[in-house]
Formats: sequence, C-alpha cells, structure tokens
Amino acid sequence: MRRSLYVERVAKVPRFFHPHPKNYMDTLTNVDNRRSGNLTPSARLISCTIPSETNNVASVENAPIDLAAWYVLRVSYSREQKVYDWLRNQGFEVYIPLHYEEVLSDGKRKRVKVPLLHNLIFIYSTRTDIDLVMKSSSNKYISYYYAHFKMDTFGKNPPLTIPKRQMDNFIRLTSIESEHILFVSPQECHFKNGDLVEVTNGLFEGVKGRVARVNRQRRVVVELDGIGCVTTAFIPKAFVKKII
Repeated sequence: MRRSLYVERVAKVPRFFHPHPKNYMDTLTNVDNRRSGNLTPSARLISCTIPSETNNVASVENAPIDLAAWYVLRVSYSREQKVYDWLRNQGFEVYIPLHYEEVLSDGKRKRVKVPLLHNLIFIYSTRTDIDLVMKSSSNKYISYYYAHFKMDTFGKNPPLTIPKRQMDNFIRLTSIESEHILFVSPQECHFKNGDLVEVTNGLFEGVKGRVARVNRQRRVVVELDGIGCVTTAFIPKAFVKKII
C-alpha cells in the first residue's frame, strides 16, 4: 500500500516549543515495542505533484537559515522513534523511512518494521528553529548530519540538506511497503547509464531514478548524495521510460 506524500511549511517558532520544555525523551516509548515489534508509522503525508525533471543529487549548500528545507539529523543510540515522537511534540514535521525485517523474538521469527536508515532522521524546518531544539536542555540524542565533502564560507562542513524534489521522490519510494526495497552503497550499484527514468507501471509507479543492476537484478535507484542509495525491487524493462 502506498502512502501519500507530505510537505508543510512550519512557523518561525514551532508550535509547542518552549525555551525549557519538559523532558519528553524520558516519558516516550522506546523505538522497540516489545509487544508488537512495530514502530510508530512515519509522518503522515499529503499529496504533492513531483515535476518531471528531477535533480537526483542532494544539495549540500549551506541552506539559508530562514528558509524551510529537509535537514538530515544524526540520532544516537538508535533512538529514532523517541526522537521522532519528541520532535512531533515540538510541532515539527519529521520523516523516518521504514522497512520490514525478520527478527527472532522468543524463539520465533517475526516480520517487523524497523528504520531503513539507522541513526538518521529527516526534518522539514528552518535552520533557526532546528538550532533552538539542538540547544534545548531536553536534547540528548540529536545532532546535525554534516556534508563532509562540502565547505561553507567559514571553512566548515554545512549540515546536509535534501532538495524538496529529491525528498518527495525518496518519500514516494520508501513509503511503499515492500520487503524488497534496499539501502545500498553507490559501489553496489552497477549503473547502465546516466539517464533519468520513471517507473510507469506496478507497485513503484511514479518513482524516478537511474537504472542499475543491484544483487543481479534490474532496479531503479534513488540516490541521496552523502548518504547512500535506495532501490526498488526488480523492475521489468517495459515498466520504465526515459525522462527527457
């Protein structure tokens, strides 16, 4: 089942944000739900049209601090769910890509949802508002994920941001419930060429990326520069068209 896509701009100061908020981290449930083995779903999304021409390279420019953008945050100790809940309580829009894994629990194998990208979370907001949360006394687990291959005007690595079009495409792919979606390194992708294509049929219809062989199968790959690649399941050649 495919979830719809979400984009919403936040106010200058996130609702529910207080200079000294109570410590939500200590009261919220852990990422691992022992009874169900499931994570709380990622952010609810609303429809959004993805333009036909999509730039598949993540932006590593130092985004203007007063403009909302998709920032990548690093989460320590695999606390993705706690951080997700905490940021949602502060009024932020947050996204955690999830996928299914088989785990062994009480001697039985169970199919559960877990983060696709461990220790990473995506937040749509301004740099100013995120900085306020970073400095909050309640923040124990999050920090910026930096673009280590880019320098800003101060000679430092800026926080990594993902362009809206690319993030929409990434959410479209990772919101599809398929155990065949993979997170891989660029070295594991054997690209046929540099052409951008769109999936025109099947479960992954609408996903844009580049065709590559991964695990000996033809797949469409969505790249997040500085993070890695996410792939569809096997895609028949007849199910893709080149984007001109």
